[in-house]
Amino acid sequence: MIVNPIDLQLPDIRLMNKIGEGGMSAVWKAMDLSRNQVVAVKILNPELTSSVVDLEQFKAEEQAMEQIDHPGIVKSYEMRCTDGLWYYIMEYVDGYNFGDLLTRKQHLQEVDCLLICESVASALDYAWNDYGVVHCDIKPDNIMINTDGIVKLTDLGLCHTFQYLKNGQQDIPDHIMGTPAYISPEQVYGDLEPDCRADIYSLAASLYHLATGRVLFPGLSNEDMMRAHCSESWQAKDPRAYRFTLSEGFCQMLEAMLVKNRDYRIPTWADVIEMCRAVERGVAFKPRATPGVSSLHLGE
Repeated sequence: MIVNPIDLQLPDIRLMNKIGEGGMSAVWKAMDLSRNQVVAVKILNPELTSSVVDLEQFKAEEQAMEQIDHPGIVKSYEMRCTDGLWYYIMEYVDGYNFGDLLTRKQHLQEVDCLLICESVASALDYAWNDYGVVHCDIKPDNIMINTDGIVKLTDLGLCHTFQYLKNGQQDIPDHIMGTPAYISPEQVYGDLEPDCRADIYSLAASLYHLATGRVLFPGLSNEDMMRAHCSESWQAKDPRAYRFTLSEGFCQMLEAMLVKNRDYRIPTWADVIEMCRAVERGVAFKPRATPGVSSLHLGE
């Protein structure tokens, strides 16, 4: 990756400092001289430009972020290619992501988790119903909050058709899209086209981490962690084992969102929002009676 902004000259863009980096790309804070505003610039790793799959994925992500106009989703302005280098210019969020916040605060209060839940659900309800977009990588690092207190999703548009682990016995490949601590079972198995229910599972896994300071299945390798999401023999502890002040309704909501078989999981973002608002009012629900094992077991 580019390690120094001096190494690169982009038309009308002055790179300032790197604010994030992953395996595929790096994100820089920059000044867009043509717009006269501070922006973020996401640059595809030059080593990946020769890969048709990686380049198309990068373009699809930008296109989704450019199409979708929602205050809860980071907006992309345009895609560019300069001297074979692909990048896009997007909204700069002056704030922080919740992954970084976890390293400083260990956990969040329930009221903050409910704000995140409702904000993300509202944004993805719009993205799914209007554009058919499934994020496929919901995690604390991809959820930000700006200085105005607005929760925003980043890295949108990573929907793929997964075709791995159809018999449940194959080795889990390195190129499954998603993050092991938060990935939905259907993304691991790859025998189903992901829909909004995959993101519902990942959001609940993220909320569990935010509320307790622990991932669902701590202490496992990435491969074993992904198997734990799929196996009915693996269930996470009741969140109240770590934070006894969490409400029964909040824990019941997470349990319903974390059902391993998506046919029995909360089916829509509207249902998530309704349940979230009920928890805010102090509602506790009847014990879940629908079939299907959850990744979360309440009562222990």
